[in-house]
Amino acid sequence: MKTLRFITVSLCALFISACGATTYDDTAGTTVPPINTNTTTLPSGTVEELLSRLVTAMTGLSSLIGPNDSGRTMPGKADQLALINALWNAAETELITIDPVAAESLGRLVDLSNTAVTANRPADADKAARFAGQVVDNFLNK
Repeated sequence: MKTLRFITVSLCALFISACGATTYDDTAGTTVPPINTNTTTLPSGTVEELLSRLVTAMTGLSSLIGPNDSGRTMPGKADQLALINALWNAAETELITIDPVAAESLGRLVDLSNTAVTANRPADADKAARFAGQVVDNFLNK
């Protein structure tokens, strides 16, 4: 009896899995383009200016990740991410000496922005931008 039940369940699973249609999107890319995080020059300015620019750059990142209303992915996410990383590299050292807690928080949010691009997750980019804005506002209002 157990053997018959096992065979019946196995056949049902086989038939159910065979019913699903597979479709292929020929327009979809098969590889992720490399992300250029190396820049030759770091942005300059005060730490306050750099952090404000960092939040602005992070805010615009999610719109470049994933398809838009027309179903196409907008170009420029690698350049935007390179700008975010360059702004963070320029501000990080000074921010660590001024406010290590804010520096650690922003470092994690920049890492989340990098993950958002590599994993193609616009929600992570939105989350990083929202919390980065709060961290920078707290830092600037101290």
